[in-house]
Order: sequence, then C-alpha cells, then structure tokens
Amino acid sequence: MVKGVGFSLLLIFFFSLNIKANSEEPFLSDSLVTDTTHQVELPKRKHVRAKAIVFTLLTGPLGGHRVYLGTRPGAPIIYAVTLGGFGILPIIDLAHLIFTKDLSKFEQNQKIIMWGGEGK
Repeated sequence: MVKGVGFSLLLIFFFSLNIKANSEEPFLSDSLVTDTTHQVELPKRKHVRAKAIVFTLLTGPLGGHRVYLGTRPGAPIIYAVTLGGFGILPIIDLAHLIFTKDLSKFEQNQKIIMWGGEGK
C-alpha cells in the first residue's frame, strides 16, 4: 500500500510540473496548432468547469483538480500528504468551482488554497 501511495505522489508531482490549464503545447491542450508566420489567437479550452469538477470528485484529496487548473508543484503534494486537508479542502474547492462565475482566477493560481486571499 505504501508503494502505491508513493507512486501516486510521484505521478501527481510529475503532472503538476508538466500540465498547465492554458498550455499552448498542442499535445497538452484542446487548442489548435498555429502557423508561426501568422498571429493566430488560440481558442480557449472548452468545458474547463466540468473537467475541473470531475477531477475534484475523482482525485480531490490528491489535488488532481489543482494540477488540471495549474498550480505550483507543492500544492498537489500537500493535498496528497494531508488527503486534501482531511477531506475539507476538496469540498470547499468543489463548491467554489460550481458556484463561481469566473474560473480564471483559479487557473494558474500559485496559492496552496486556491480560493484564499486576494485574486490573481
């Protein structure tokens, strides 16, 4: 069981370093590949709220939703070690993801508690 938890922590750490919610890399995002000779604005990712809610429900105590939305590498590790603040943080995060109109303040948020304090 300890090996499984260690492996899970390693995977979360790896993905938190590589995945960003607004990544411009084609294999990590829902964006189109752009021609480098023209300035083309990439479309925004679709269904960010729904995906973040699903990640919160499935991997909330491990911080999977924070990896998807983009955060510093330490946030998912702290979520995993404390099991999401003993299950409290994912529930509050879920409420914020459901009821907040503008999720942009949660994307690329470098705080451990994504809804705490001032916005971006």
